[in-house]
Amino acid sequence: MNIFYRILLVVIAVCIPAVSILSAFNIVFRMPDLYRYEFNRYQVASQVDLGITDDELGQFFSDFMMEKKDDFDLFTEYRDREQAVFGTVEQINMENARKQLNFTLYILGGAGFFSVLSYLILLIKKKKYELRVAFKGGIFVFTITLVVFYLLLYIDQTRTFLYRYIFIDPFGADDVLPLMLTKQFSQMGMVATSAVSLIILLILASVTWRLTKPRRMFW
Repeated sequence: MNIFYRILLVVIAVCIPAVSILSAFNIVFRMPDLYRYEFNRYQVASQVDLGITDDELGQFFSDFMMEKKDDFDLFTEYRDREQAVFGTVEQINMENARKQLNFTLYILGGAGFFSVLSYLILLIKKKKYELRVAFKGGIFVFTITLVVFYLLLYIDQTRTFLYRYIFIDPFGADDVLPLMLTKQFSQMGMVATSAVSLIILLILASVTWRLTKPRRMFW
C-alpha cells in the first residue's frame, strides 16, 4: 500500500472519532435536555428564586447556545420591577462558552469533509477491506479520546484549567451561574456526550459495514 492510501486510513481513523464526539458535544450542549434534567434534579430555579420553572430555565440556556437569543439576558420580577439575573461577567463567560462551541463546528465540518472524501477515494479504488481496518482504528482512537476526556475532567488541576478556558473572567461572590453549571453538571454533560457520540459512531459503523460488505457469490 502506497503512502497516499496510508494517509487516507489515518485521516479516517482520526476524523471519524472527531465527527462522532464533536457532533455529540453540539447536540448535548445546545439542546435543552441536559439543562432541564440537571436543573430539575437540583431544583436550581427554586434555590435561586428566579420566578420561573427549571424547564423554562433549561430552555433559556438552550436558546442562547443555539443562538436563538443574541444576549445572555434573563430578567425576573423582584419587588414589582424587573431585575437582571446574570451580571456582565456571567454574560461574557457564556458568550465565550458559545464561541468555543461554535468553533467546534468548523473542526466538525473539516473532519466530515475529509472523511467523506477519503471514503469516496477508497471505495472507488475498491479498498473496502482497508476502509474497514481504518474504521476499526477510528474506534480505538474514539475510545482513547473519551478516556482522556474523563481523566481531564476528574483531575482537579485539568478541570480547573478547562473551566478557566471556557469561563475566562472570574465569577463574583454574588454570581448565580456557578450554582447552575456545577461540577456535577459537567460530569453529567460528559456522560451524555459519551452516550450520544457512541450512538453516532454505531450509525457510522453500520453505514461503513454496508458500504464495504464483500460481495457474495450466491446471495
